[in-house]
Amino acid sequence: MSLIYRGKAVKDYQTYGFRFQDVVHMANILVLGREEIMPGAVYDWHGLKRKDVGTFVFQYTLSGTGRIDVMGKSYTVKAGEAFIVEIPSDHRYYFPKESEGWEFIFITLVGREASDCWRLMQELSGPVLKVPPDSKLIRLLLKIYQETSEQKVTDAYYASAKAYEFVMECYRFIRNIEKTAKGFSSQITEALTFIQTHYHEPITLDEIAAVSGFSRYYFIKQFQHQLNMTPMQYLTKIRIQKAVELLRSTRTPVTDIATQVGYANANYFNKVFRKAVGVSAGTFRESKDIVGIDHLIID
Repeated sequence: MSLIYRGKAVKDYQTYGFRFQDVVHMANILVLGREEIMPGAVYDWHGLKRKDVGTFVFQYTLSGTGRIDVMGKSYTVKAGEAFIVEIPSDHRYYFPKESEGWEFIFITLVGREASDCWRLMQELSGPVLKVPPDSKLIRLLLKIYQETSEQKVTDAYYASAKAYEFVMECYRFIRNIEKTAKGFSSQITEALTFIQTHYHEPITLDEIAAVSGFSRYYFIKQFQHQLNMTPMQYLTKIRIQKAVELLRSTRTPVTDIATQVGYANANYFNKVFRKAVGVSAGTFRESKDIVGIDHLIID
């Protein structure tokens, strides 16, 4: 197995290419990456001019806009929207001249499970899907990218398990699409995506508001209206959920987990964790009870 790394100039994003000696036919990852395209850059892929055959792309917009043409129809892909395509097929996705930027994350899969899933999604929703940034599907995609960047994908079987998990989450999403489509505004969607992808950094309310393009006051008002919580409550929710994942799946020291989810002070992290979950992070890790967190109400 080998990984091919291709760096990006705008931000420290990477594209990972997977090449395995052991072939898993059910589902596997071929390419995984995150990119930011800026004005003046050329980004243009045509589905009938590519060399790869039998591959399936899921590309999700984190911010900005891109364009995809499919079978004579043109779609603008905004933050909170994904497109799905099969290669080869009659499509073209690209960075349009009028766009001020396009940031996205994508995964390219191979295998019969991916083939069946993509065809069902296209049948039920078409080539473009509206996917909330806090959905399980997008959280899983970001998690797969993070694990890959941390070099935790060690062989074809682990990568296949992640590919299959992603396919199953696609099935879950498409079957419940009416329930999960929350209809956030594009400005709030970009703010949610920013929080989802920068929760481990010391981000501030002003920085989050700036991403939305709203004033601080109007942003808070709109955020509360659409999510029934403040932006900082949402940030805390995401950080605690990420901490729970790490506490359940790793033996990483609590002090290190605090740093990984955006808290420079481990004592403060424990205080916030206890208030949200009811027990300290250490007690939570050692508890045999499984505590599920869907909603956090934090002052």
